[in-house]
Amino acid sequence: MIYHGDALEYIGETPDILSRIIEGQASVLQDCGKIFDRDGIRGGISEVILTGSGSSYNAAVGASVFAQKLLGIRVTPVYPVTVMEEMDVVSDKALVIGISQQGTSTAVIRALDAAGEKGFCTVAVTGEYETEITRHGEAVLYVECGYEDAGATTKGYTATVLTLFLFFIMAAEKTGRITGMQKAEYISRLRRVTGNMPGILEESFGWCKRTADKLVNSRDLMLITGSSMRASLLEGCLKFSETCRFPVRGYEAEEFMHGIYNAVTEDTDFLYLFPADGYEKMRMEKLYGYYREKGYRHYAVNLPETACSEGQCANVLCCHFINDPDFSVLEYMLPQQMLFVLASRARGIDLNLPRDPEFHKYMGSKIE
Repeated sequence: MIYHGDALEYIGETPDILSRIIEGQASVLQDCGKIFDRDGIRGGISEVILTGSGSSYNAAVGASVFAQKLLGIRVTPVYPVTVMEEMDVVSDKALVIGISQQGTSTAVIRALDAAGEKGFCTVAVTGEYETEITRHGEAVLYVECGYEDAGATTKGYTATVLTLFLFFIMAAEKTGRITGMQKAEYISRLRRVTGNMPGILEESFGWCKRTADKLVNSRDLMLITGSSMRASLLEGCLKFSETCRFPVRGYEAEEFMHGIYNAVTEDTDFLYLFPADGYEKMRMEKLYGYYREKGYRHYAVNLPETACSEGQCANVLCCHFINDPDFSVLEYMLPQQMLFVLASRARGIDLNLPRDPEFHKYMGSKIE
């Protein structure tokens, strides 16, 4: 499929889109709200299964930790094939949520059908009206971000994470896990995060442009972050690989230290995404300093100023993130998205032209 939109423009639209989704949440959540009035679900949900592929899976990861904390039950992001293979061990009051922004993922559709046949409550999440997936869930949750006519998902990913956050806040209120006042506080925090996004985009552009030019000949990019930012790590690896079209790896810092460091070569470039605080931040500072002393090329988002040595600050992006403990995944993706789009352009790649136009048709992985 050939696209015609501008991914960079879609990133710029993100703050307004997220703000509109928050303000229009009553309409967005109306269809899904009805499932909590059903006799079978009034007694509560035993677990939530979130399933999708690519950016949809990564969005599920981005929302799952918050959802689990809020609902007090297991919330598991899994790939569609895993849902189908492990259906017999899913508890009988499970809620299965299938995510496909374009609504064309055949694997997600099959997973929703399999869950429905087992009698589980199912919700289809998509950004497109009247697509095939909307006919395979008991309720539909629309990601109201508008059509993304580009070869890599940007605003759709962030809008999906936000929409899932809103869904789980609603679910927590309807099942008695939080009060109306607590819900209002969560929504207020989301507004604060989205309201800060225009400033992040403005702060990021110059650094992303300079860094993209430095990555023009990169052949081995390693993303490093902490477990609290796993969704951003997964989405970064996917999108840098997809848009810059060379293999990109990513690891949580402690996992990297247990063997992966042996795969570092003179060609390796590092991109660090520092969490706001905690043990992992300290460990990442030490790791950053180690490879800095060895002369490796490395770039960092949110590196503490105390760890930024003379001559290295040009490779560091210090954004004024809100660093909300639950919702920071929304803002941390913006510089990454801007960087992979600009890096792909610096490398002379047209994102809107697929490298292998026959792939999905041959594999049957998307409905054309």
